[in-house]
Amino acid sequence: MEKSEFISLVEETLEVGSGTISLSDRLAEIDWDSLANISFIAALDMSHSAVVDAETLARCETVQDLFELAESAIKGK
Repeated sequence: MEKSEFISLVEETLEVGSGTISLSDRLAEIDWDSLANISFIAALDMSHSAVVDAETLARCETVQDLFELAESAIKGK
């Protein structure tokens, strides 16, 4: 998955404008919550047929952490 595609997925998950999220953003600072977790899991499954572990997702602290988790899930499917 390209980083730009991933950023778009996160922005769609959070329902924010394009260009507002970066990989260095901390999830706590961009209003990432349990609903975002569920939406992210569903979006990644729909777009790449990849499944991420909810417990591992809950430990993510930055958008970069989410990206690495998504990359791992996509490669491991």
